Amino acid sequence: MAHLELALASKPEPPRWLSDDSDQFQDAVNQALNSKVHRERWKYTKSQPILDMLEAPAVAPNWHTLPDGVVLRQITQDLQDAPLQNQIADAPEASSALCYHDKLTLIEASGNPTQPLIIEHRGHSAPIVLKLAANSHLELHEMYADNVDQHQTLWIELGAGSSLTHARNSFIKAKHWQFLHVNLARDASYVLHNHSCGAQLRRQDIQILCNEPGSNATITSASQVGEGQHLDQQITLEHRAANSSSDQVFHNIVEDKAKVTFNGRIHIHQHCPQVAATLQNKNLAMGDNATINTKPELEIYTDDVTCAHGATVGQLDPQHVFYCASRGIPLAEARALLAQAFLNTATTGPLAQQALSEFGIPTSDKADV
Repeated sequence: MAHLELALASKPEPPRWLSDDSDQFQDAVNQALNSKVHRERWKYTKSQPILDMLEAPAVAPNWHTLPDGVVLRQITQDLQDAPLQNQIADAPEASSALCYHDKLTLIEASGNPTQPLIIEHRGHSAPIVLKLAANSHLELHEMYADNVDQHQTLWIELGAGSSLTHARNSFIKAKHWQFLHVNLARDASYVLHNHSCGAQLRRQDIQILCNEPGSNATITSASQVGEGQHLDQQITLEHRAANSSSDQVFHNIVEDKAKVTFNGRIHIHQHCPQVAATLQNKNLAMGDNATINTKPELEIYTDDVTCAHGATVGQLDPQHVFYCASRGIPLAEARALLAQAFLNTATTGPLAQQALSEFGIPTSDKADV
């Protein structure tokens, strides 16, 4: 059976710095959207609804108070010098998002601000590029205020010796697509605390590139997907330099009739020895009809590396539930406590307390006690 061809809702007009030939750009986007590799990435989520959202008018985020050392500018699309690299093949949707807004937001940070940079999205956001200067340190909080369909594209460039702690709480229930791309220079460090619930459609695309020696990336993610909700997490972590490292932990609670997809790929390039990379995805099904698709991948093209990956899918252990019940804890409360403990191990960092209050821990596990 032939696939329905994916296409943008209207012809994109790329900014001058991205391409000077709109026809050629559109051909490249269409080819990327319909490639076999890209189709595989979207195997469990309909991508056309997200493509149809890209040209929606942008709503300015609430930036709160900018910390010292952080400068925000609106950059017009006729900019001569490219603020980021062309990524059509790996991210055609995100590249297309650059075409439907007359400006993008450029954030430049330096020094060691004591206050976090807060971005509170209130709908579709114009593309954002965050550049952290060498030997700078910053904390970034992303939140999503209104329960409306929305998409965000964020590119992060970390200079040599810099570090960024990035926390985001995604709890809106409408259609929501998040694209995140991070480039790390020598000795740069990136930490992501990702907390989310399910939604009508929620897709999280994360691409992290350890480009130079000494770079390090850490992701800790906790998600609770309610009955009938959807979550699709697509993670690519590339080690393009020797002596780089990464650690990823994803925990998901999946209620009855909910659907979760996790695809985590670690790619270690040629001539990149002494890389240490780990990936762990654990899923707790809280109903007989929960759907969980998990696919951790290792793609290694060099020797002298230390890598580990794994995935588990299971339900609450009846013995653990019985232990709690035998000590006077009602069954529903016991199941909720055990589910809460499962998420607690992956709910860390800034915004963690807010995330814990947002998680509606289910009690519908049917294990007999």
